[in-house]
Order: sequence, then C-alpha cells, then structure tokens
Amino acid sequence: MGIANYVFRRGRLYVWRRLYRGQAVQIPLSTANPFEAKRLAGAAFSVSTLGWNLLDRGEAELSTVRDAVRAAVKHERVAIDYEAAGGNPATFPGVSAFYFFFGLTASDDEPERPKPDAQGPEIADAVKTPTRPPVSSALKPTPATTPAQTSETPPQKAAQPVPAASPRARKPRPAAPAGFSTRIADVVTRMSATHARTGRANAKTLTQMRVIADLFCEITGLDDVRDVRQTHLAGFVATLDRLPPAYRRSAAERDKPIMTIIAEAEASRVKCGLSVATVNRNLVHLGKVLKAAQAEGLRIDPSVNPSLLRRYSKRAAKDDRDPFTPDDVRQIFGAPVWTGCKSAKRRRKPGSVVVKDWLYWVPLIAAYTGARREEICGLETADVEDEDGIPIFRIRVNARRGIKNAQSERRVPIHSHLIELGFLDYVRDQRERKRAHLFHDLKRKSAESQIGDSIDYMWRHIQADRLGPQPGKTFHSFRHYAVQGLRAESDVEKHIRAELFGHLVGDIEDDRYGGQASVATLRAAVEALPRVF
Repeated sequence: MGIANYVFRRGRLYVWRRLYRGQAVQIPLSTANPFEAKRLAGAAFSVSTLGWNLLDRGEAELSTVRDAVRAAVKHERVAIDYEAAGGNPATFPGVSAFYFFFGLTASDDEPERPKPDAQGPEIADAVKTPTRPPVSSALKPTPATTPAQTSETPPQKAAQPVPAASPRARKPRPAAPAGFSTRIADVVTRMSATHARTGRANAKTLTQMRVIADLFCEITGLDDVRDVRQTHLAGFVATLDRLPPAYRRSAAERDKPIMTIIAEAEASRVKCGLSVATVNRNLVHLGKVLKAAQAEGLRIDPSVNPSLLRRYSKRAAKDDRDPFTPDDVRQIFGAPVWTGCKSAKRRRKPGSVVVKDWLYWVPLIAAYTGARREEICGLETADVEDEDGIPIFRIRVNARRGIKNAQSERRVPIHSHLIELGFLDYVRDQRERKRAHLFHDLKRKSAESQIGDSIDYMWRHIQADRLGPQPGKTFHSFRHYAVQGLRAESDVEKHIRAELFGHLVGDIEDDRYGGQASVATLRAAVEALPRVF
C-alpha cells in the first residue's frame, strides 16, 4: 500500500501523479522522506481537486492546473523547511483557500517574521526564498561586506541615528470563499445538514459529531478550522485520557468547565480516561469535520492527521462484549417476568401474573432475531408484515428511529415460538387501539437519548438477579448469542447469516451482486435457533 493516494516512487524520490481524462499531471516531490511526501501530496491533491472542477466547467486549462499544483507543492515545501528551521507554523504565510493557486483570491499577507533573538533573521530569509534551500545553508549567517573589502564602495556619510522600526501589524487574512464560514461549529452545521438530507448519518451520529466538535473547541480554545494543528489534536487526546468516563452525564456536571471536572475527578481518585473506542470515535468525527472544510475550499493544514493518534486495543473486536451462553439464556427466561410475577408493578417478584408488554417481548425478540436493542424498541406496528405468507419484522428507518447503516435494513422472519406465545395477537391489539408504535410505553428520556435507554434500568436488574455480576454482558449479548448460535449450524450459509443480522459478507461478489435470499430460506435459518423455554 502506498503512503498516500497518487504518490509513487521514482528511484529514491517520490512523485505525485494524477490523471485527468487520460492526461497525466505529474509533479516531482523531490524528497525521499515519506512523511514529507505525504504532506506535499495532500497539498497537491487539494489543489488538483479544485482544478478538476474548473476543467470540467471549462474555466481552466490543464497547463494552468499543472502550474497551480506545482505552486502548491512549492509553497508547502517552503513551509516544511520553515518549520524545520524552527519557525512557528502559525506565522507562516498561508492562504485561506486553495483558490489562491488559481489566482481566484488574494493570498495572505506576509507574516510577521520570527524575532532575530529567538530564531535568527536567516529563518525568515529562508521563507522568503521561493526555491528550496538546504536547511543548513539557510541557517548560516551571510558575511557582512565592509568598505575595505571593495574598491567600488562610495564614500560613506556620517552615520545618522536610525529610528527604531515599529513592528508592522499583520493584516487579517482574506475572508473565506463567499458563503462558507470558517468557524468549526458552522462547518459541523453545514456537514450535518448535508448528511441528514442525503441519509448518510442518523440523528445519533450527527449529535455525537456536534458534541465532539464543541468539546474540541472547549479544550483547545480554537474557533477557526484553519487554525487547527496536529499539536491541538494531540492535546485534545491527552485531555480525553484525564476525563472520567461518565463526565457530564449528571445535571450537576452539565455546565461545569472540563478542567474543573478533571480536577474534581483526580482529587476524588476516580478512574479516569475514556475507552479506546470512544477516543477513536472522537478522532474519526474530527477528521470528517476537517475533510468537510477542505472540500469547501477552506485552507486546512495538510500535516493535520487525526488518524495518527488512533489507539489500538489488544482485545479483538469479537471480545468487546461477552455473548450470553445457552445456559445464561435459559436462566434469564426463567425470571418471573416470563414464568409469573407478583403484579404488573412487581415484575421481579415470583407470582402468577404474566404481563405481555414490552418487558416481556423485547428480550424474546432479541433472542430470536439477534436484532439490536434500538431496532427492536423502535419498531412500529407497520414494521410487522407478511411476505409470501410468512410473518416478518421489517427492520428499516421509521418515524421513531433510524438504523445503523445501509445494510441494517433487512427482513427477519418471526420465530414460531414468538407466534405460539401470542406475539401476532399483541400486534393486532396495538393496531386496533390505533397505536403506531409497537411498544408505545417506551419513550426517549431526552431528545439526545435512544428509545432503548428506557429499558436499561429494569433490564440490568433482571440480568443481575438471574446471572449475578457479569460486567462483560449486556443486552447486546443477545445479538452475540444469536450470531454464534447460527454459526454453529453448518446448514446456515454465511451470506444468509449476514442478511439476517444486517452485516456485510466482506465479499464483493455477495455484497454487491448477490441477491436477497427468499423469505422461506431466512425462516429456516431463524428456526435453527433453539427455543429459550
């Protein structure tokens, strides 16, 4: 795998090469350093993407685009040398958008040079030079020339006192392209609107993205997406390592500053540090925000790469949650909820009352379908259908909730045991009562929460009553139980299991070109799951 798209080795050095309708634009990167090559390639790619758009509209010629890409690489090369010589990236002459390289906007003003006593005048001279000088030569002071060293030096007048030069204030950088605010919050708002309109992300994901962006701004103090640097991302991750996992979940902490929460957590010696999955999710969402800004033509530092900070867990993905064993499932469904309880309000106490409501049906459906908690809790009565005479659940987006991804939309036949227990009668009764929601008693605790969160308290107590403390097992363990149960059945093929559980097979032949299995085939697979009581 190459170090970046469109980057190739030519002997010892890297080059960048991209085709436009069969015609190549090739730019030498003139470096053997893969990290430098990746950064240079990022600048080249961003400018070429804009150039391709101009070519498609007939507003530029290929030679113009080639020159613009070359200028962008040259500009980034000087930036790399400037930083290597000790310059501050924040003071390097940049541009607000890659339109600059096509002459469509003005460039940023020349930055304030590094102070001579801190970095030396030579660094600023190196930046001013348009070609790539060796860093070592850039740091060598230029020998002073005296009248004694040349015969052509004109007579010098008596030295006059020179007034101290006042530092020149840096002009504000040019505004972003019309209509595009560079505020991080505004970039997130535009991206969220696009994702919501195209169905690329559900409401939960969009909320997570907004919360993560707000947290990043709070921790780093940044507001402009063009000011983001790798050091800011690194500092953000370091702060996540100091946060307690349950930060801001209580009303008392909701308005507290992050650093106050960290100080209190450290003082009380509670366990701090977000999980690997949470840290990585934060980085993925920040990466999406930066790419969205870049796609709009905003000037993003090409060296910023959130993926470099991703964490890697020694645990395999399949070990993230423990599955329920067949014995666990039998123990769970031996609880009073299914065998008889004291009353509708005392469901954990043994008795003779069986209430067939959401608490009765939701865990049973999970055991017989392997569906996700939110998929089940958010079902509507219209999502229970007949296909070819076979009752099915149709897992799809509805008015109550979305689904995880495109492959999550699927048909799951209803297990015969559910039918025998009266599930279809329950559905019919809900319809007769004009209830659109299958489990009408389940409601969100807040606009940001999931419907399934409302079952969490009762479920945790029932599970603890029957299995004891097992922190690795949750309601999601039903999904693992069903997946493993069908994997043990040699007659159920992999692509059938994938269709039932809303997974991709991982084979392009099946994922792209494979048709849907018949509902009769899916029912045979579902019936392979053993009865729970």
